[in-house]
Amino acid sequence: MPLTKYKAAAVTSEPCWFDLEAGVQKTINFINEAGQAGCKLVAFPEVWIPGYPYWMWKVNYQQSLPLLKKYRENSLPIDSEEFRRIRRAARDNQIYVSLGFSEIDHATLYLTQTLIDPMGEVINHRRKIKPTHVEKLVYGDGAGDTFKSVTQTELGRLGQLNCWENMNPFLKALNVSEGEQIHIAAWPVYPGKETLKYPDPATNVSDPASDLVTPAYAIETGTWTLAPFQRLSVEGLKKNTPEGVEPETDPTTYNGHARIYKPDGTLVSKPDPDFDGLLFVDVDLNECHLTKALADFSGHYMRPDLIRLLVDTRRKELITEADPQGGISTYS
Repeated sequence: MPLTKYKAAAVTSEPCWFDLEAGVQKTINFINEAGQAGCKLVAFPEVWIPGYPYWMWKVNYQQSLPLLKKYRENSLPIDSEEFRRIRRAARDNQIYVSLGFSEIDHATLYLTQTLIDPMGEVINHRRKIKPTHVEKLVYGDGAGDTFKSVTQTELGRLGQLNCWENMNPFLKALNVSEGEQIHIAAWPVYPGKETLKYPDPATNVSDPASDLVTPAYAIETGTWTLAPFQRLSVEGLKKNTPEGVEPETDPTTYNGHARIYKPDGTLVSKPDPDFDGLLFVDVDLNECHLTKALADFSGHYMRPDLIRLLVDTRRKELITEADPQGGISTYS
């Protein structure tokens, strides 16, 4: 039986921009802090290591290249001593860790989320299925074997999605159909609505993402929803600006967007714009009961005889072998 009551934490902090080693150490420090505070779960933002490449929204192709090279050099391989150190920290603190990072696999980057259990084992390894807009210039697509979100844990059925995946109706339908109870809506660094310039749609700023999408996810799925966010400082603005380009001067519009919501969409925790650290919450899975009694889209409030979702979780290999009869072997 899963635990029904436990303490959890969401990170709202500035990444160690373009610095893999410093990012790993800061991650371990937060895991230690959450463990010492008695947390059973700590959740990190989207691509926390080595930070979200928000500069790709700000500069042209030529200007982006030095930053892109440095970003790739500081992305995190799963099969690395750096990642094993993070796993050991989870084991040492007996805590679940939802970690977002830029994963480098061969020569491609992915917007990756892993779920590490209290034994230090990776029990879910997922990649954002479709990078958003200019993110496609940096990252590749997730595949069938890396897009499932919900994992059975002793903390309940825990799901993870990155950024705009949290407003994807198909991914929400998949998660709710798997009985999700607690959700990590991992977000990157984002500007506030005061930066909006016509004709840029309001969906491209953080306020709607924080105050509409995330509680909507909680309400529609009936889950505890933790939304960790990144922050920016003046120094961070400079690091994310290529040479020859004038850096922005006001980082405050990027800060203060982390949130935690109950299963009915009630706001539990929201930081001040200058807060940097862990947001804590006391989770009670029994609070999912009445929201799901009203609307359980995986059961009594759905019609699978009329509406079904087709899911393909097979791994698609780039190279396939011809079978002895001269045909092409199936995906494995």
